[in-house]
Amino acid sequence: MEIPKKNYIIVFILFLIVVILTFIGASFYNNNIKQTSVLYKYIKNINTKELDQYIKENPSVVIYIGDKYDLSNYEMEEKLKNKIINLNLYNNFIYLNKDSFNEKYINHFNKLYNTNIDINNIPIIIIYNDGYISNIYNNVSLAVLRDINLGDIKW
Repeated sequence: MEIPKKNYIIVFILFLIVVILTFIGASFYNNNIKQTSVLYKYIKNINTKELDQYIKENPSVVIYIGDKYDLSNYEMEEKLKNKIINLNLYNNFIYLNKDSFNEKYINHFNKLYNTNIDINNIPIIIIYNDGYISNIYNNVSLAVLRDINLGDIKW
């Protein structure tokens, strides 16, 4: 018995629909799911209004300042996320989006903590260790990340 040509056409149309839906799904994933920072989705996010109180309550914390929409640091953030997981430091990291900073708060922060952070040099990692800022890393890259020893912090 011969299979009618109509059945071949139906199978071909179904195949095209599946391929098109696959491309639409991949496009949606790339445009919506993957468009934010790895760390923004993974560690606790706070804003500048909460930062001073958070630091008072947590004598040792790592502050990551980045731009949640800048994907140029994706590989570095992925490596940092893996470090956080391996050292079980999830609760000791906070994420601040650079958009929450204004000039007034930057001046306040620099004066209060005797620092000189420049919000234009993101990503920035600030290690607040045992009540004091022990290190500030500007323009963090994969090379800089290799030199940061998170195991030395007094948790």
